[in-house]
Amino acid sequence: MLRLSGMIAVLSSVLFLGACGEPDVRINVKQFEERTQSLNWFMLNSTSASIEKILPYDELYLARRNALLNSLDKAQLALNDQNTLTYLTIQQRYPERYLGWPVQANIVEKALKYFTPQQVDAWLKRTQMRLASARESNILLSRIEKAQLLAYLGTTKHQSNEKEALTVFLQQYRVRSGIGLSQLPNGSEWYQSKLNYYTSDVNSPHDLARLLSTVIEGAPKEITTDKQLLTSSVLPTALALLDVGCEHVMGLNWRDHFIDIRKTIEQCKEQTDRNLLHVVAVIAEVDLGVHAFSWSQQQAMHRLQTRLNLDEAQAYALLKSIVFYPATILAYLDQLKHL
Repeated sequence: MLRLSGMIAVLSSVLFLGACGEPDVRINVKQFEERTQSLNWFMLNSTSASIEKILPYDELYLARRNALLNSLDKAQLALNDQNTLTYLTIQQRYPERYLGWPVQANIVEKALKYFTPQQVDAWLKRTQMRLASARESNILLSRIEKAQLLAYLGTTKHQSNEKEALTVFLQQYRVRSGIGLSQLPNGSEWYQSKLNYYTSDVNSPHDLARLLSTVIEGAPKEITTDKQLLTSSVLPTALALLDVGCEHVMGLNWRDHFIDIRKTIEQCKEQTDRNLLHVVAVIAEVDLGVHAFSWSQQQAMHRLQTRLNLDEAQAYALLKSIVFYPATILAYLDQLKHL
C-alpha cells in the first residue's frame, strides 16, 4: 500500500467534485489535440499556442489530464488513435506521477518562459516533497534519472533557495538499485503495457528477446552505425535513426513529444535498410535487458559499446534514451520480423 494516500485523496476529491460540478461534455479530436498540447506544453519541442498555467504532476494537472482523457468522443476516433487513448489512460495507473519531474524535459527552463519565478519555486518545492514521499513507498529515481535532473538544475540560470534545496536533496538522494522499470512497484506490468502499445501486439519480453537474438545472430560482427544520429537528438532514438527526409507524423501521445512513433516508422519503412534494422535490434535487446531483465548500467553500456562500436559518452547518451523512452524502439518490430 502506497503511503501517498493523502495526495491520492486530494486527487480523488478534485476528480469527484469536477465530475459532480460539470456537465458530461464530449469533445472532438481537434479540441482534444489543442487542449492536451496546452496542458502538456512541457513536452512540445516548440510552441506558439497558449498554454494552460499548470505544472506537472501536481494534483490539478493530474485531475485535468484524467478529465481530458475521459472527455474525448471515442466514437469518432480512428483505430490508431483509439489505441493511443487507451495507452495514455493506462499509463495513469503507474508510479511515474509520484516522481514529480518528467525527466524527458527541462521543466524549470521551459517554465520560466510562462510562469513567475515564485511559481517555479513552488513547483520545485512540491517536486522535492513528492520525491521524499515516493521514496517512503519504494518509488525511487534511477541513477540516470537523478543525474539528468541535477544536470537540468545545474544549467538553468534561475537561482533560488528552493532550487538549491532540491539540488542538495538530489545530491544526497539514494537511487534504486537498477535503471529499468522493473525495479519500480508494478514496473514489469508498466513496461509490458508499453511493449503492447509500441508493437501493436501482445508479446512477452522473453519471446521478443528470442526474436532479437535471432536477428542479431544474422548481423555482421561489426555493425555500421551513424553515431551522430544515435546520440545527438533530444527525441527518442526510434525517431533519431530515421532519415532526415522522413517527416514525423504528429499524434496524440504527449509522452513522445506529440509524435506518433508507430505511424512515423511505418510511413518511412522504405528508407529503413538492413543495416539500420541490425542497429535497431541491438538497441531493442538492451531496452528489454534494462527494463524487463534488470540489466545493470554496466551490462547495458558494455553491450552498446562492443556491438555498436561506441565510446563511453556515445553509449551513455544512447542508454539515456533507452531509459527515458522505454519500448519505443520496439515500434520497429514488424520490420524486424521480416528481416
